[in-house]
Amino acid sequence: MKTIKLDAKKREVTGKAVRKEAGDNIAAVMYGNGIESGSLWINANEFSNVFTQAGANTVVELVVDGAKPVNVLVYDFQTEPVSDDIVHIDFYAVNMKEEVEAEVPLVFVGIAAAIKELGGTLIKNNDSLVVRALPADLPHEIEVDLTKLSTFEDNIAVSDITVSDKVYIVLDEKAVVASAIAPRTEEEMAALDSEVDADVSGIEGVADKDVEEDEEGKEDEKDADGAESEEEKKEDK
Repeated sequence: MKTIKLDAKKREVTGKAVRKEAGDNIAAVMYGNGIESGSLWINANEFSNVFTQAGANTVVELVVDGAKPVNVLVYDFQTEPVSDDIVHIDFYAVNMKEEVEAEVPLVFVGIAAAIKELGGTLIKNNDSLVVRALPADLPHEIEVDLTKLSTFEDNIAVSDITVSDKVYIVLDEKAVVASAIAPRTEEEMAALDSEVDADVSGIEGVADKDVEEDEEGKEDEKDADGAESEEEKKEDK
């Protein structure tokens, strides 16, 4: 297993003071198997480099203030809505002798004849799969071989995906991960255009009706105001 290390420092500040004190650091917490939970600071640039290598499914050796490394997974993280910068990280300490579940990204490789030669469209039902394995055996990614898609009747199921015998995919083996669908015929495209035109016409019709009702409402208000004015004139006399 490739060793990926990340340094951390104990964090004392909490609550609203965290953002003010963060600077170039990201607030984090560590918890999990046989350890005392703690608050940490992680350098943002260092974490970015490590996360690029490890993702959420590769063990990282977290070194807190120079102490003995703790084997962790990046269990979760939160981002700032506008900048998309990571503002908080959850590290989960694992027991290297106990299986864990992790989400592993899928990488689609190869050229599908149903796509290239027959003009079909690739349908991906999954971008990742949850697997169960010992922490050291967790794959960084799982390849999906698209060459299995020769016709539009073909599909790639979980059972068609090759992984180590030390890794178990937590999904029904008959579940379809990828397939190819045939291009639309001219008749289907024409029918689709007709449906779109009908929908647009319907929306325009509703809009025109709303405008008419709005104008009628204004006229009614105008008539009512005029009637009130006449009544006021009579009362003044």
